[in-house]
Amino acid sequence: MSSPFLGPIPAPVTGEPPALDSPEFAALIEWETGEDERHVVRTEDGWNITLYRYRAQGNPREVPILCGHGLAGSRLIYDVHPKYSMARALAADGFDVWLMDMRGRNESWPDGGADETLQWCFDDFVFQDIPAAAKKVQEVTGADGIGWLGTEMSGIALYAMAISNTVPGLRGGITMGSPAITSPDGEVPGVTTPYPERGETRYEFSMVRHIGPALAAERSEVIDGSFRNQNTDWLVVARYFAHGVPDEATAIIDQFKDWMDSQSMRSRDGSVVWSDRLGEITIPIMVAAGGNDRQRPPAGARATYEALGSKEKEWFLAGVETGFPIDVGHDDFLTGLCSPSMIFPRLAEWLDAHVSPRA
Repeated sequence: MSSPFLGPIPAPVTGEPPALDSPEFAALIEWETGEDERHVVRTEDGWNITLYRYRAQGNPREVPILCGHGLAGSRLIYDVHPKYSMARALAADGFDVWLMDMRGRNESWPDGGADETLQWCFDDFVFQDIPAAAKKVQEVTGADGIGWLGTEMSGIALYAMAISNTVPGLRGGITMGSPAITSPDGEVPGVTTPYPERGETRYEFSMVRHIGPALAAERSEVIDGSFRNQNTDWLVVARYFAHGVPDEATAIIDQFKDWMDSQSMRSRDGSVVWSDRLGEITIPIMVAAGGNDRQRPPAGARATYEALGSKEKEWFLAGVETGFPIDVGHDDFLTGLCSPSMIFPRLAEWLDAHVSPRA
């Protein structure tokens, strides 16, 4: 039985781009997230993690929602344009939303700021950054619990957090494009693709800021593996490439390569194999995926969903077979033309039912 058709792809709100070398183009792609508050929390190993709060509007809900980004990503994926902002949409629906930049990007560094010699890996996010952030959010809000919204890498982190019990009060969460094991055909930048090349201490993903905005304006097929052109407003993509993509430490890219080679999800020292323990997870989880996610193919996310031990779990595929007008891609799951009307409400409804109902 086919799903009801959700409607055609909505039209973009931005008109045609001005000349790429014009002051108008440069002004359009300038962007800063629209949070109400900024907070900083220090991890046990001395990193200062920056948090960005979007206060709940109207009748608030029980617990705040902490949101994490993907590999070579940042908080901007949740708020790169007012029309296509998951953070603003959830806040408008009564959720207390907190975005975080994990270590190694924007302002999240130890005292002294950015340092090219520093390394970090997935384990640091799971055992240091996210626990510190979750504790800070609960202290500021006075809440006795917290929900998690994670895209790609930070969705994968939810599985590890739940298994290793690193976040007290974790009520549940949503993962988006987050298979515990990514199939070998996944086109993961820097991991399975030749771009960017490995440097001494960094993979220089941020180089995309030089050419990415132009590729977005020209709707180049080169970027279709990240943002599907049919499902994006060019300005959203241009802004994200200009401001949202940081370099990543060689240690974390090497760790993801190890996962791909071994077809497992494990700690850096190999002592914990989280992918073998998905059945231990019992918190409510929605596992969501785009039907045309070329970086993290949806079959892997579906396999993860099947392996979870949670009694309250839901599978959500954003694609033609579930009534969407298009098979949604990797980054346009959160930033696409279909997102405000077809994805944001679905995620909010699930969070309301399973994680953070109205107080």
